[in-house]
Amino acid sequence: MDYTSNEDLARYEQIALMIASEILRGTYKEGERVSGRTSLAGQYGVSPETVRKALALLQARQVVEVVPGSGVIILSRQAARDFIDDFHEHNSLEVLERRLETLIRQRNKLNTEIDKLVKEIVHFKTGMLKNMQNAEEVLVSPGSPLVGKSVQEAQLRTLTGVTVTAVRRRGRWYASPGTELRLNAGDLLLVVGSQNAVDRLRQLAEVKPAPHDS
Repeated sequence: MDYTSNEDLARYEQIALMIASEILRGTYKEGERVSGRTSLAGQYGVSPETVRKALALLQARQVVEVVPGSGVIILSRQAARDFIDDFHEHNSLEVLERRLETLIRQRNKLNTEIDKLVKEIVHFKTGMLKNMQNAEEVLVSPGSPLVGKSVQEAQLRTLTGVTVTAVRRRGRWYASPGTELRLNAGDLLLVVGSQNAVDRLRQLAEVKPAPHDS
């Protein structure tokens, strides 16, 4: 296993795992005396200080014994195996904990966005309710020139001065109707505006069919 590719580990931890793996594979035998820090540093391409920290980890787990002026003595192959297993278990737990922390941060950010959106919806509905309290209803008749047009295409605000806050169609309300909603005969417009403006809209919307000749 290539421990040096694990960016989550400190360099000295990588070296400690590499040495323990060499012991486990039999490259270093129990009781064998291996080179000191300087030689190991050159072998693994790191500084002597990095090797010192790595050996300190292994010595604390009784994998090796560091003899000043003499080198490093390999103590236990089983201890090397236990060190690797325990390190992987601990490192896996750290990975899970970091993942949990990331998810918690993402959840908190999402909750903040949800709270903001809920407030915007409440604000929108509150404003819509206020408009509805002051609004009047205008029925679109079959003969109206509004049939087949959207509120924007009909230019109702420009022509009449009213604001269409919603359209009711077959029991369903469409708030702030956009260009995709084309008016049908029988639609009920919920509008806000002066009485004169509403009257002008009624003239367009509530067109009575011409009487048939007898």
